[in-house]
Amino acid sequence: MARTILLLLLFLSSSTTTISTSKRTQQKFSAIFYFGDSVLDTGNNNYIPTLAVANHVPYGRSFPGRRPTGRFSNGRLVPDLLNEKLQLKEFSPPFLETELSNNDIITGVNFASAGSGFEDKTSRLSNTMPMSTQVNLFKEYLLRLRNIVGDKEASRIIENSLMFISSGTNDFTHYYRSLKKKKMGIGEYQDSILRIAQASVKELFNLGGRQFCLAGLPPFGCTPIQITLSGDPDRACVDEQNRDAQAYNSKLEKLLPTLQSSLHGSKIVYLDAYEAFMEILGNPAKYGFTETTRGCCGTGLREIGLFCNGLTPICRNESSFVFYDAVHPTERVYRITTDFILKNAIPQFN
Repeated sequence: MARTILLLLLFLSSSTTTISTSKRTQQKFSAIFYFGDSVLDTGNNNYIPTLAVANHVPYGRSFPGRRPTGRFSNGRLVPDLLNEKLQLKEFSPPFLETELSNNDIITGVNFASAGSGFEDKTSRLSNTMPMSTQVNLFKEYLLRLRNIVGDKEASRIIENSLMFISSGTNDFTHYYRSLKKKKMGIGEYQDSILRIAQASVKELFNLGGRQFCLAGLPPFGCTPIQITLSGDPDRACVDEQNRDAQAYNSKLEKLLPTLQSSLHGSKIVYLDAYEAFMEILGNPAKYGFTETTRGCCGTGLREIGLFCNGLTPICRNESSFVFYDAVHPTERVYRITTDFILKNAIPQFN
């Protein structure tokens, strides 16, 4: 009998070790760092003097504790969901948060800033942090990391981490309404943004990054505010803007293999954000959505940021809406998008 119990204990111990090892092997990255705009910003804008904030109700009403955090949605964003799925941690903390723990630093932080773009000028309009500032913050981050774990371990962490970049939408939406449109054709403007994106990756590579995921543009011509600004009474997506997004994405996808070959030891993966979002917009009923052209907040036509607030009417069931405000998706969309990333982008890092 004693022998049977001993064998059972040994079996359970062995099983536990196997499960633990299995979990560790699922964790592909030592850390994840996020760079971009409002679809990734988990609260950095709370700490800078800008009006581009979501630190007020009704934002965050599906977030744990039902509290606004600076995330432009009703709940979690892709950085939170991806961190959780890849078993790093539950959320993606903004780097500017004042009380980051050592574990937060070691497992990756978020540099994204709502209202920002690749181009510095885009961010000046809303006083937010463009990609150049976010990369500079990463340099500050490296100093903190080295103080915690030392130079050698810091280099190992960065080399085995994922640099996740999603930006550009604000650049192009501002382009359509700026004088630049008269001076520079859309093709030329796309190329100028791609040069900045390429330079950003190179700088992060020089700082130790080796694994990159670059998202293309989503079909931003389908956001409620762009549809409203187009004046279309039928509320159809703005085809011209979506075609421009696709043209930019095609250039980006072709650029990345060349960029990867020029950065020895790097792995750069293209994320087709356009396809991921159009899958939802093209098959809303499949995913349980009933409203695709209006946001949940207010009329759903223009409300965003400070105009989506505690005095604004709110829909009863945000899970049936693709958009929470006139620009940003609901948490359900971000969950579907995260699954898309896990299926189509993450396996390429094997």
